[in-house]
Amino acid sequence: MPDNQTPGKLEDFLALLVPPADPCWAWAGESTMQARQLGAGFTEPDFIKASIHTWLAWQKEPGQPFGTAIRAATFAHDAEAARRFVAWMERLFA
Repeated sequence: MPDNQTPGKLEDFLALLVPPADPCWAWAGESTMQARQLGAGFTEPDFIKASIHTWLAWQKEPGQPFGTAIRAATFAHDAEAARRFVAWMERLFA
């Protein structure tokens, strides 16, 4: 994770940037779990990765790469986790 304290993948960080009021995020997790139960090939450690990509597939511009989705404000770039990350980057490179 970008804070070098919390364990996780890039997708765990991006999950913190999903707009909190987006009802599709919860449904992406549920449908990803159902897909896994039906035999989808991703492993349990990649559940968050599959959920993020599922959620991105349902956006106005489906399937955007992460960087494009961040620039397009698909992720909540003003989320607390994003603000902490930006503040850390500013301190690091100031």
